[in-house]
Amino acid sequence: MSPDDPLAIEKLPSRRLFEHAPPAELYHYTDLDSLSGIFQTRTLWLSKISTMNDTSEIALAVRHFKRCVDAHAKESERDEAVFLQHVAAQLEGFRRTNICVASFCEEEDQLNQWRSYGADGRGIALGFPSSRLDKLATEHGLRLVPCVYEPELHVRIVEDLLAMLLTEYRKELPGDEAQRDRLVERFNGAFLMAAPIIKDHHFAQEREWRLVSTPRPISDPRITASLTGRKASVKFVLPLAAEDESHPEIFSSLIIGPTLDPESVADAIEVLADRRGFRLPQVHISDIPYRPKR
Repeated sequence: MSPDDPLAIEKLPSRRLFEHAPPAELYHYTDLDSLSGIFQTRTLWLSKISTMNDTSEIALAVRHFKRCVDAHAKESERDEAVFLQHVAAQLEGFRRTNICVASFCEEEDQLNQWRSYGADGRGIALGFPSSRLDKLATEHGLRLVPCVYEPELHVRIVEDLLAMLLTEYRKELPGDEAQRDRLVERFNGAFLMAAPIIKDHHFAQEREWRLVSTPRPISDPRITASLTGRKASVKFVLPLAAEDESHPEIFSSLIIGPTLDPESVADAIEVLADRRGFRLPQVHISDIPYRPKR
């Protein structure tokens, strides 16, 4: 979707209420297998929203939107009310849309992050300069945005989305199902760009930022599939550096979680980074007095 499209996420009025400059550094918590994959491929894989551990976030945005639609439909003419109910019902099909995200945290050594995303403390936190993430986002059609935890702002965002949709609907009433479906498809793209940042207020301590992709067709060369063990998922492959780039300065820091053998992890990371030509920043070990389950 073009940024000039009236339904593009760039046109959302409430963006000014939550979009702001990120801190200088953001941290991606992950396990050792994923770190190895990042080093080996020089890429970061964004996960399709329908395969995330917390898809309830998308459902939360859908619930907010449906409540707004229900309230508005009571005061609308029949055709408009039917259209809005149709749009709301179509949002349940978000699983079919290839919008992918990668998560980052403002905190470099947070216990909840280790438990939830850092393999219960056995993982690592990769520090990225926010300026580099911004550059990657610009180059690959992504958006770097903070998550929104305030319920009042959630409502404001979906109300803005609804207003944008109604403006387009009333500008030129769909003459047939094909026109209606094109309008719905455009709106779905905008909605699903906003939905991944709407998070339940109980997760506010995560202070999360996300790289969010635009909707991508399966023919997009950056879209791939992962079939490992019992898991199947669609991914967006984000290159972090050119394959022939020697010792790229991608990471600003690397923190090893409160694992039982941090020195062994540090030694292995140093070897792997050297083999793949990475300039590794100073490695730190978590200060949190926590020991993961064996």
